[in-house]
Amino acid sequence: MTLRDRNRTADETGSLGCQVVVVSASKEEHVNVSFRSKKLLVAAGAGALTATLLGGAALAAFAPVTYDPVSAVEAQLGTAAPANSGTDKLKAILDALVAKGVITAAQEDAVIAAIRDAEPKRDGDLKRIFGGLFEESAKYLGTTTADLKTKLPGTSLGAIADKTAGKSRAGLVADLQSTVNAAIEKLVDANKITKEQGEKAKAEAPGHIAKFVDHVYEHRTPKVTEFVGDLFGAARDYLGISQADLAKALREGKSLGDIANATAGKSKDGLVAQLTASANAKIDKAKTDGKITADQATAFKAQVGAAVTALVDRKGPTAIFKR
Repeated sequence: MTLRDRNRTADETGSLGCQVVVVSASKEEHVNVSFRSKKLLVAAGAGALTATLLGGAALAAFAPVTYDPVSAVEAQLGTAAPANSGTDKLKAILDALVAKGVITAAQEDAVIAAIRDAEPKRDGDLKRIFGGLFEESAKYLGTTTADLKTKLPGTSLGAIADKTAGKSRAGLVADLQSTVNAAIEKLVDANKITKEQGEKAKAEAPGHIAKFVDHVYEHRTPKVTEFVGDLFGAARDYLGISQADLAKALREGKSLGDIANATAGKSKDGLVAQLTASANAKIDKAKTDGKITADQATAFKAQVGAAVTALVDRKGPTAIFKR
């Protein structure tokens, strides 16, 4: 089902005219409808969308997505550098021109040198140096990058360092500064950056490092419903019915619990039990993977039964849109 905006009137009520196109497996019907309220049109649009989704495989798209703090940390790091800088790519092109005799090696060197002189300090190799700060931080703290990422939500690298035996924020900063300076010197020695660029990068490094070490990573406590997963897919599999039959029953205003009780050999309690067991398994895995703490896992397991029951009892649009 789709809503196609047909006419917009300019009266004081803000009424809207539209054509509703009803699509079924056998035919397409056009029905002209006039809405005297924009709110009614919005509500009708939501209902139309609900009916469309209930009629297709898109139900699974509304399954809760489990919050992954590691992915959230990775998104905030933002320090990954490109595999090749623009200068590297240009050099490959110029090498080919030299090989063909189009330009000389001296001309190529002059072009590369001019570009490197004008190249921003964080491009290419310099960017890769700062991109390695997180890995170096993990080494200093005596842990792996994977483990460190699980500890970061809600805190900073500096705070973690201060709580680590024999380590400190000041020590972490000093270690990172030493690593960055050594890497910059290597670039200068290899003529990948000029001495002036190197000195400027060293001078600005403390500011970048301090900001990196003191950044507090976002922390969000996941909702218990995020561990339920594909609610409709799991219900369909448990009930042993087709997507079309499940969609039809939901369109008729039944809840998943109602459908289960009306299915031979099945029940609402059985559906709740299966969904709860599946959610508990996901909670255990999240704890094992370090995505949630043991205390959080215990709390979620205490909530999951009631949360699943509430989802199974919902009827109408809220059965899909509310989580």
